[in-house]
Amino acid sequence: MSFIEIKDVHKSFYQKEILKGIDLTVHKGEVIVILGPSGSGKTTFLRCLNTLEQADKGQIKINDVTKDFTQKDRRNTRDLILKTAMVFQGHALFNNMTVLQNVIEGLVRVKKKPRDEASNIGLAMLEKVGLSDRADYYPVQLSGGQQQRAGIARAMAMKPELLLFDEPTSALDPELVGEVLSAMKELAQEGHTMIVVTHEMQFAYEVADRVLYMEGGIVVEEGTPQAIFNTPQDERTKKFLARLSGKNFDDVELVEV
Repeated sequence: MSFIEIKDVHKSFYQKEILKGIDLTVHKGEVIVILGPSGSGKTTFLRCLNTLEQADKGQIKINDVTKDFTQKDRRNTRDLILKTAMVFQGHALFNNMTVLQNVIEGLVRVKKKPRDEASNIGLAMLEKVGLSDRADYYPVQLSGGQQQRAGIARAMAMKPELLLFDEPTSALDPELVGEVLSAMKELAQEGHTMIVVTHEMQFAYEVADRVLYMEGGIVVEEGTPQAIFNTPQDERTKKFLARLSGKNFDDVELVEV
């Protein structure tokens, strides 16, 4: 039985259609990786799922909460927000707060947890990502990789049913990428449901249950990592992967599906 059902999601900005009807079913504990060129709608899609952007049309159902984007239902919007958490490309930490304060802010303000209880949860999450000794530091005192791990701890503190990652390593120096991917792999191994936008091919191959290729606001192709990376069926997918890997797919024999 599906855990998350996303149907016909559309989004336009200034009369330009960015999402042209996205459908996706996700099972509990599944890791979905979304690939695609810049401007394909990947980030907009994640932001619509987390209601940071209001989709023009479509529906998302997470477990027992259904949000119809054509209806201005504040309660369903809030319930959906509580079921999701997002890790951003640029950390999005508050520089005037300590690491621990950043992690527990949502627990206190959104979930109305007592500060002592929130702090205990926050410290446990920081320990999980290897930052328990940085709880009283400020973001500017951390490396980029540490800041991103703090962002993961903040997302996990909310105990979301769906974790969203928007290119979490793209703003990092190469030597810092591994520590963030390692934390994400651990979450996947623990059975967290995740939708990840990334260009990290090795991570997608090793961790994803399914890979989606998006271009022009639609899902062009989806399949297992082995199918997408080894025998892509669509010419757009082939060209994108060839640009990233240098692999030539011209001689791949297409298989009817």
